[in-house]
Amino acid sequence: MPAVRLAAAKGAHQIEFDVTISRDGELFIMHDATVDRTTDGRGAVTDLTAEELRGLDAGGWKGPEYAGTRIPAFREVLEAAPPPVRLNCHLREAPGVVEETVREVMALDRVEQCVLACSSGQARVAQAMCPDVLICYMDGQGPPGSDYPQRAIDFGADFLQIWGWDDSMADACARLHTAGVRVNYFGTEDPAMMRKLTEAGVDYVLTDDLDTMLSVLAEYGVRPLGQ
Repeated sequence: MPAVRLAAAKGAHQIEFDVTISRDGELFIMHDATVDRTTDGRGAVTDLTAEELRGLDAGGWKGPEYAGTRIPAFREVLEAAPPPVRLNCHLREAPGVVEETVREVMALDRVEQCVLACSSGQARVAQAMCPDVLICYMDGQGPPGSDYPQRAIDFGADFLQIWGWDDSMADACARLHTAGVRVNYFGTEDPAMMRKLTEAGVDYVLTDDLDTMLSVLAEYGVRPLGQ
């Protein structure tokens, strides 16, 4: 939660995180399939109850100042990062994740804010529940020169998440924008690459270095949200 709150306070245009589910059906934010690497616990997230997950220290690995930080629930993230920041919700492959995510997004009236980054199969489940849900097409991710951009267009996606650079990036972005698809790029901390991506038309660069990204965007007249 400290990272989410800080990103929102600094004016991030998008915050990306992975959504998974506890054994008893509550949504949590966790990149890994297990809690082993980033908490003082052990085991698969989907094998642990919400109470067990809440009892883990998810901050001590980062530094003593974060000791005692808990694994955030999905609802807590939504409440800590209100619009207009875009929330890129990468759905893990686990039973119930899609359904519970869509229910939470609808219950908190965040359909226009949240983008579900997911497989086409997950997307169809989500769209059946909420036709207006925003989808980031994640099947067979690839670079701009691959068939990935066209497949995202053909699917009718709202976003896609390109990785890798080639010189067709500007053309791919223009084609995607014409089709109404916005472009995420995964990912870089290099300011020179950030500039290349911005100039090529990428909408959102996923990065662990928000300060540098906001500084680069300022060179192109793009201000942090809320400023």
